[in-house]
Amino acid sequence: MADNNPVFSLLPVQAGLRRHLSLSLPDMGLNLDALLEREGYDNRRWLDEQQEVPVLLVEKFLDHCLSETGDGLFGFHLAQRVRPEGFGVVGYIRHACRNLQDFILVCIRYEHLISGFGKTRLLKEPGRCIWSWSAQTLNPTFERHATEFTLTVMNTTRSLLEDPQFPWLTEVRFTHSAPQTMAARKEVEVHFGCRVRYNQKHNGLVMLPETLTMPFNSADAALMHSLEQHAQSQESSRTEKGFYYRAYKITREQIISRQASKENLASALGISSRHLHRQLSRENINYRALHEQVMLTLAIEYLSSSDRTIENIAMALGYTESQSFIRWFKKQTGQTPSRYRDISLSRKP
Repeated sequence: MADNNPVFSLLPVQAGLRRHLSLSLPDMGLNLDALLEREGYDNRRWLDEQQEVPVLLVEKFLDHCLSETGDGLFGFHLAQRVRPEGFGVVGYIRHACRNLQDFILVCIRYEHLISGFGKTRLLKEPGRCIWSWSAQTLNPTFERHATEFTLTVMNTTRSLLEDPQFPWLTEVRFTHSAPQTMAARKEVEVHFGCRVRYNQKHNGLVMLPETLTMPFNSADAALMHSLEQHAQSQESSRTEKGFYYRAYKITREQIISRQASKENLASALGISSRHLHRQLSRENINYRALHEQVMLTLAIEYLSSSDRTIENIAMALGYTESQSFIRWFKKQTGQTPSRYRDISLSRKP
């Protein structure tokens, strides 16, 4: 994946999921150490539970995996090897929920404890509901594999129904195009056990409304309470765990308040500019790249979820005139802000 095709966010991918992904790679003919070495990344740090890594590194990691395997369904196949426990406390909470609706609400509330690049929603249509997930990235290859990975993992929740043979899906939807071969399309349909549709407005597992309240066979209210307390504890200490997460959050606040600079970030973190440079280097990034990623995140948020004009967004991001903002945004994404907004709105149900 080209370095000039940036990710939506620098928010982290957590250690538990990384570890489970890594354990699955040898069976897929991949050498983890060799892949990480290409990026100058220490294997021990990749697996360290106290470390978080930016999505940017995961995107590059996927690029290597695709290059090595040539597997057009890599994300789909990888998901079938990953256990729910790889998703940390959210994976364990799943087993204690009363039903699917409870679990989807847990996903919506706590998914940032797993990663920062996805968004879960529960959508309603006449006679059906959709457990939707979307990858917040501008990289179409990463989006495709991340989405197929996530929806395939979500589908394993069926095993928790009191009747796991119940045909709980009516269809599966993807925003991306279908696999190139008929065999690949058939493989995905057989796995999900229902029709799979592509080029849709949103990704998701489509089911009848009554499926949401079908009881889980492992519901445990006491365990659920304990696990939620643990999740809340993780949530409250989140900003203390990852250096670049704190740097990202502060940079975002400073851009909004028009006070963003390397010196101001260092001051807010209580360190020198020199120490800031060293810390960011350990995260495989520098201040300029961090600043641009946060700017891009804000630009996309404003374009996707507000009716602010392009001129207003440009001013909010510190541009004195909108054409400079438009040129910068197009350089980053390959699209003008107006075009990106049109595409974003067209995907909304």
